[in-house]
Amino acid sequence: ICRFLAREIGIAGRSNLEMAQVDEIIDVIQDAIEASYKAWYSKNKREELVMLTSKTFPTVLQQLEKRLSERGGQFMVGNRFTWADLHLFYFLSKDFICPTVVASYPNLCNLAKRVGEMPNIKKWMKTRPENGKPHKGFMICFKNAYEILASKDLL
Repeated sequence: ICRFLAREIGIAGRSNLEMAQVDEIIDVIQDAIEASYKAWYSKNKREELVMLTSKTFPTVLQQLEKRLSERGGQFMVGNRFTWADLHLFYFLSKDFICPTVVASYPNLCNLAKRVGEMPNIKKWMKTRPENGKPHKGFMICFKNAYEILASKDLL
């Protein structure tokens, strides 16, 4: 659905090559998000969350930082806003990663800040409903792995 909507509103990339590059970024981010869900539901939750925060997320962030730098440092694809930038903004939010971790990746941090300052996104972030509270043992969607590790009661 997201790919379809991105194409409909013109933020999926301007050419087939750009669309493939957007898909590359989206898939990397989505793999990292899915890794957080797998860690949460693992029998070895603590070990998997440690692996996620010490290996998986840093590797993904390093790859994305490198790709952004290689492509000029302004946007992930084609020097204009795409839904890859929007998905990255979501992934870099405190819902998944602590701001202190994101700060170690200056280009990603800068891009997330610029996306967050876009008028419609800024308005949504100020007016969106509060995230629901997860039921114990059921969801990681709105609590990042770093916070989960710091919390004794969720493990």
